Amino acid sequence: MIRVKGLSYYAGGKKLLDGISCVIRPGELTVILGPNGAGKSTLLRLLSGERKPDEGQVLFNETVLYSLSPRQLALRRAVLGQQYTMSLPFTCEEVVMMGRYPHYRDQPDSRDHAIVAEALSALGAGHLSRRLFNTLSGGEQQRVQLARVLAQLEEKDVKEAMSRFLLLDEPTANMDYLHQQICLRRAREFCRRGQTVVMVLHDLNLAAQLADRLLVLKEGRLVAEGGPRQLLGVEFIRDVYGLEAKIFYPEPGGFPVVITNLQSC
Repeated sequence: MIRVKGLSYYAGGKKLLDGISCVIRPGELTVILGPNGAGKSTLLRLLSGERKPDEGQVLFNETVLYSLSPRQLALRRAVLGQQYTMSLPFTCEEVVMMGRYPHYRDQPDSRDHAIVAEALSALGAGHLSRRLFNTLSGGEQQRVQLARVLAQLEEKDVKEAMSRFLLLDEPTANMDYLHQQICLRRAREFCRRGQTVVMVLHDLNLAAQLADRLLVLKEGRLVAEGGPRQLLGVEFIRDVYGLEAKIFYPEPGGFPVVITNLQSC
């Protein structure tokens, strides 16, 4: 379980996050929503331990996140950012193997190689293993990087595996529709194993389809939290995004579908 207590963060003389408190539960997929500049990626960086808050703290299973060493953090959480650049000619297999670095001392063993191959295959990227990462399209690179973070958190001990959490910032960026769905299915499978996923998304319909819980940021504050059916309504979209919309439920009890009015933009 991740507990966020009174989290605030400043940069460039501006308060990017303002007193955020919430609980992120194991086995749930939590999506962070909000307009540009709301603080979504900043919150994800604080949850990852990449940055430290100016106020408040993040507790991971009652341990202060920032008290963990880099290796301890790497064994517990993996992070997929929005963009990655590599100047060296790494193959895709080598990029994914980077996720296994915290698990071995000198050389990867047969199990590490099997985990890497399985992670690539699960994302429809097995055929890319020998390709140079920098020769791939943006969507292909994103799939390889997602395979890396999944490989990083693979753990044979079931009890230990359930204490892992995955942080994803716009994971479907640059992906075609098929590979978006494959990516999101893998994230759901990760949760079904009792692990935790926190994801930043802009697409309200993807969030409605995927999330167990939504955290909604606006101007650095947490303005709403709850399930998609509870939150995603006409007034919510008007208040948070300044848009007029209609909400449909294609199936009784299913997730909502948001259709915005382009004339209101």
